[in-house]
Amino acid sequence: MLAKILLLLSIMIASLCASVTYSVSNEKVANAQTMLFELESDASFSKAYVAYLGVRYPFYQHPSKDSVHYALVPTGYYVKPKKKNAVIVTIVDGEKHYISVPIMIVKGKYKSERLKVVSSRATISKKNRARIKSENSEAKKIYNTFTKTSYISEPFLKPMESKITSAFGTKRVFNGVLKSYHSGTDFRAAVGTSLMAANAGKVVLVKNRFFAGNSVIIDHGQGIYTGYYHMSKFKVKKGDMVERGEVIGLAGATGRVTGPHLHFAVHVGGVGVDPMQFLETVNALY
Repeated sequence: MLAKILLLLSIMIASLCASVTYSVSNEKVANAQTMLFELESDASFSKAYVAYLGVRYPFYQHPSKDSVHYALVPTGYYVKPKKKNAVIVTIVDGEKHYISVPIMIVKGKYKSERLKVVSSRATISKKNRARIKSENSEAKKIYNTFTKTSYISEPFLKPMESKITSAFGTKRVFNGVLKSYHSGTDFRAAVGTSLMAANAGKVVLVKNRFFAGNSVIIDHGQGIYTGYYHMSKFKVKKGDMVERGEVIGLAGATGRVTGPHLHFAVHVGGVGVDPMQFLETVNALY
């Protein structure tokens, strides 16, 4: 578990005579981890965001502190170790004010593993390549959709209580040929085990997919999505509103798998991140 390092920056904006305090959960972040920025000010701003790695991540109202706003800022898996500034931007009366926060991106300690799967899943046909491309485009469109409303009012739960059999980020080699990284956290789950929504939200995908098998994706609002893959049975349909802890399906072994389990995935601002580190980070808000 990466220790959280709190960085507090207090400044005076002379033109506004306003006290502004910023904090970030960790000044050193591994690739595919999430940072939590918090902003507190006695000035009223029309807009505020964090500019990081070419993307703007907006601040939202803190769920439990009236005078505080927060932004969740992800770092992609393929981002290389380097020092990179995150810039906090506030707009007051049409004027922009900037705070530069140095962030050190470090290499995550991710393992490697070799797996064997049936040949029909290891060697991908032209038809299935087209299917995969279509499914990837569909998922990308979902993850890049920002719902301004947050459906969350409580901390996130793990989708089930079970042993983690494969951690996020593991480099995977299938049959010595296909290479990828593990984009979620795998939980041991016998076929038929109930799977819970990690938090409240709207179901935006219920579908069988080539790699992920029977999949459910939930939009929690403000750019946060959770995914639940390889199910044997669905308990929800697209468009359903679900509550935190609600059973959304049963575990299975559909898709490209070596056995039954739950693959749990998280996306923040369109970026796939380490689910367990995300849960620890976002739950600090509650």
